[in-house]
Amino acid sequence: MTRPLARLAALLFATLLAACASAPPGAGVVGTGTVNGISEIREASQGGGLAGSIGGAVVGGMIGSLFGGGTGRTIATGVGAAVGAGAGGQAGAQAGAVTAWDVSVRFEDGIDRVIRVYQTPSVRPGMKVRVDNGTVQPL
Repeated sequence: MTRPLARLAALLFATLLAACASAPPGAGVVGTGTVNGISEIREASQGGGLAGSIGGAVVGGMIGSLFGGGTGRTIATGVGAAVGAGAGGQAGAQAGAVTAWDVSVRFEDGIDRVIRVYQTPSVRPGMKVRVDNGTVQPL
């Protein structure tokens, strides 16, 4: 692997790892309030996106290496890997997407916060609730 391609691969891998580290909305929130609304969403899978990105980068790099010679081949390999990683990551994330619900709660301090839950909520808009570290329960 040439030096520019190795740098590109390292940067891509570091970016993918950083994207996996995010916490869902509402993690660490504690208090009571009233449900404003609930929205169902499809959340992309972190693991599927990473696997798809790696696979796409490998295939894209292999295809890119078929073009040009010398420096041109190195550039084509890097571009192929980058494009393949993006396309593979998107496909992998959509394949492993999960259903989640964003529950909007107005807390007693007057601040609206969104808590993401991964099981069908047992609460409805207008209900008084207790939020404790990512869970929403009726009072």
